[in-house]
Amino acid sequence: MIDIVIPTFKRLNSQITLSNIPESLLENVTLVVQPQEEVEAKKIHHKIFVVSGDDIGFANTIRDITYEFAVNRKCNFWIMDDDLCFMENIPVGEKLKKESLTDQSFYDMITETEKWLSEGLVHGAMGTTWNNPLGKYPFIENSRIMTNKFYNGDELSKIWNEIDWTECCGAEDFYVNLQLLTKGKPNKVWYKYVAAPSDTNTEGGCSEYRDVEYHNRSMKDLQSKFPNFVVLKEKIQKSGPWKNKPKLSATISWKKAYASSQISNIESFFN
Repeated sequence: MIDIVIPTFKRLNSQITLSNIPESLLENVTLVVQPQEEVEAKKIHHKIFVVSGDDIGFANTIRDITYEFAVNRKCNFWIMDDDLCFMENIPVGEKLKKESLTDQSFYDMITETEKWLSEGLVHGAMGTTWNNPLGKYPFIENSRIMTNKFYNGDELSKIWNEIDWTECCGAEDFYVNLQLLTKGKPNKVWYKYVAAPSDTNTEGGCSEYRDVEYHNRSMKDLQSKFPNFVVLKEKIQKSGPWKNKPKLSATISWKKAYASSQISNIESFFN
């Protein structure tokens, strides 16, 4: 069965994702921590993977995880942020109704995802409750990935060294997704099953080092790496810890990124 991998930092006593995994699947869950939290983490969960150093940032954490589970273990694995609840969109007439994911639905999601991976899919994710699921149910191809991502470890191991895992820290999910799409690796993103993240900038995790300047720099880095697919827009934040500060958001042409991999001359694609 697919391994569920939860990187966590300074939130050991608030394990939202871990608490929402069906009990019978906990044996398949690994908590990922920095060396500074290893001892305490073992009091929370028995399966622990320790990354290469303290205070290395999320992109380097993902690099360590993917190397271990793809290159070393060659297993299928699902990386999930530590603050997720899980929901299911259920058709009611022409609308979709959100309900908490039952244990049976969680198993169904895992089974259906593993079928995708057995058929050669390299990467994908659950969509989030931040996005309207209409027109995307039950899944969408070549779309945004954030808060969680699953990988075919055997297939990913073959191209692991071709991926830049550590640049664009702060936009690492977008950056890795774009690299895979432009290498001809399509994704699938569930909207039958979705993740409900906690509010952004909650204590712990990436919020320990991420401020609006860090965020904006990561967006600019992403746009410089993929200028043909990323458009930035600045907006003054009206609330939250970044209130009254300019924040960059990105509009990303995911499908166009994948389509670029399917033609021999990328120049002709834009002409």
